[in-house]
Parts: sequence; C-alpha cells; structure tokens
Amino acid sequence: MKRQSSLLLLSTLTLAAVVAQRPAQAQTAPDGQWHGSVSVGGAAASGTTTSRVITAAADGARATVADKWTVYGLVNNGQSKTNGVTTKTAELWRLGTRYDYNLTERIFAFGGGEAEANKLQDLDLRLSANTGLGYKLIREDAMTWDVFGGVGYSRSKYGVGTTRKGAELLLGEESTHKLSQTTSFKQRLVVFPGQNDVGNRATFDAALATQIVGAWTLNVGASARYNSKVPVGFKKTETLFTVGFGYKY
Repeated sequence: MKRQSSLLLLSTLTLAAVVAQRPAQAQTAPDGQWHGSVSVGGAAASGTTTSRVITAAADGARATVADKWTVYGLVNNGQSKTNGVTTKTAELWRLGTRYDYNLTERIFAFGGGEAEANKLQDLDLRLSANTGLGYKLIREDAMTWDVFGGVGYSRSKYGVGTTRKGAELLLGEESTHKLSQTTSFKQRLVVFPGQNDVGNRATFDAALATQIVGAWTLNVGASARYNSKVPVGFKKTETLFTVGFGYKY
C-alpha cells in the first residue's frame, strides 16, 4: 500500500510538471480583489475493508496598498468499515482569518483568530485569538518573507471534560516562493509559548501548487501540529499530508 501511494504521488507530480502551462505568482496583487484557491482530494477502497478519505482546503487573500485580509479553511474526514464495524480514521476541521494593516512600507500590525476541532485527538473545539506586529523582510516578485510576533489567548475543550485556557505568546514566519513559471510554494511556521495550563503549541503548514491547464492546479500539502498539553493516551504531534486538484481564482 505504501509503495502504491508513493508511485501514485510521483506519477501525479510528474504529470503536472509536464503539462503545466500558466505562470505562477508568489504574492497576492494589491488590487483590492480576492485571490486564492480551492482544493479537493480523496481516496476510496473496497474489499474486505471498505474505506474512504476526503480532504478539502481553501484559502483566500484580499490585499491593497494599505492592508490585507487572509482567510483559510481545512476539512479532513475519513472512515473504514470491516465486518460491519465502522471506524473513524479522520475527523478534523479548521477555520482561520487574519487582518494586516501596513504601518510603514515594511512594518505591519495584525490581528487574527482560529477555530479548530479534531475528534480523533479528543479536541472538541479550540478557539484562539492574537494580535501583534510583523516585519516584511523580503518583497520581490519571486519571493516574499515575513516575520511576526505578538500575544494571544486560547481556549481548548476536550471530550474528556478538560478545558485548558490562558494567555500565550506568538512567534512566527511565513514565505511564498515562485519556483518556476508554473509552480509556487508557501510555508508558515508559528510557535505559541503558553501558560502552564495551556502549554506550548507549534504549527507548520506548507503547500506546493503546480498549474496544469487554465486555472486548474495540482496541490500537495503538509501540515504538522504540536501540543505539549494533550489528554492521556494521545500523541503530542500530528501530521497530515494531502494531494488534490484545485482551482485558483
């Protein structure tokens, strides 16, 4: 199964690289219009065990000379059925937004929030909000790179009846890259040192998009989440890898 998955991923990436035609962009144009992408991927199998996995992701940004809005979302749902018994293999959703206001050509203030649930990690709901300042280290057509820091507050409710809430710091960086005329890459790393009850968190997200025909793209994504305070019996680190086809607007 692992070998077949690897071969499928390699074949799909090769196909996208061959037929890609439309130029990629490393950053959102400050034209006051919404730009972004929607991606859907999945898999299904039947036999002694029947299984399915569906993943959907979307992001959008609206930039002007003065400010920028960013929104994003992710859904991952999967289940398997063996001898009439159905087992959930994935049940995750995440929604977030951020607003940036340019104080100078390089310095910006921001405020944002995120909501997340992950039933397989016993996380019923996590709500977080933060604010701070950022600095634009690089602003080029082929690459952008920002660093930022601030303070925030998070509240996590677990199915075992535990609620963890408190203040936390925020330290992060994010970049976009135009790798070729048809391929773009973006990544974001954020660390959240928190109070004792909240614990320390870290998030990493990366996405590679290759344009195939017109506005259609092949998307490969990777996501990692670390939480030092989780219920007993659950792992502190989670990873998610996705492959899907999308549409850029």
